[in-house]
Amino acid sequence: MRHNSATIQDALLDATRALGATIEYHEARLQAELLLAHALETTRAHLLARLEQAIAPEVAARYAANVARRAQHEPLAYILGHAEFYGLDFLVDRRVLIPRHETEMLVDLALQAARRAARISLVIVDAGTGSGAIALSLAQHLPQVQIFATEISPDALAVARVNAAHLRLETRVMFLPGDLLEPVTEPFDLLVSNLPYIPSKRFDQLPREVRAFEPRIALDGGADGLTVMRRLLAQWESRAARGAAAFLEISEEQGQAGVDLVREMLPHLAVALHRDLEGLDRVVEIKNLQPAL
Repeated sequence: MRHNSATIQDALLDATRALGATIEYHEARLQAELLLAHALETTRAHLLARLEQAIAPEVAARYAANVARRAQHEPLAYILGHAEFYGLDFLVDRRVLIPRHETEMLVDLALQAARRAARISLVIVDAGTGSGAIALSLAQHLPQVQIFATEISPDALAVARVNAAHLRLETRVMFLPGDLLEPVTEPFDLLVSNLPYIPSKRFDQLPREVRAFEPRIALDGGADGLTVMRRLLAQWESRAARGAAAFLEISEEQGQAGVDLVREMLPHLAVALHRDLEGLDRVVEIKNLQPAL
């Protein structure tokens, strides 16, 4: 990529060409623009309005380095340092899984359940919070509930706390180190969790930008992909309040297996399956047959 006296247009053309070997052209152009806006510390709109403007050599060098990282399949969100989720901006790096659009369904379902509840002083737990995306999105929309977010990875928990401060929600979520429900001492009314659910044997088949960069602990769900869910369900009885409910994200092929697992381990609870907008199995809902929330 040229560095000397390059214009924004020149730099974008070079970067799009470099990225085109990795991703489709329209995505390559968009990501080239986002990376250059990041290097110039400006917006994409501002960038596109000044295509003939020259770029300082040091900025061009920084941009070229980031384009090279993306061309080597490093996720765009890690290079930019943030990702959007549920309308909020989350800081992300290789310590945490990048929040996915499909996980927003968990927030939708949890908000609906909380708003249907007979009382407002609910206790919500986000088990395995990662970047804090789910817990903090719920906190943004449910100012009167008590939210606990647990995380076994100290690195991920550090990122979640940074995000809470970044979003000015640090007083709304209590972050607890530990495995799933183990650190939770107060009975929960609502549990949400985006569990690791990729079967171990499938991990090496994931796209390179996932398997080589995102934390395996947040992805690998054991032999059948349900190992972590099994561990979570085993903790249910000692932590759930009367009438408690849960929403657990699963892989699209795990719907029936997830439902069967709940019926096997918690036969007295009701279980349902939710499909996403593409018609794919996405969330297992668990509900106590006692009076609702």
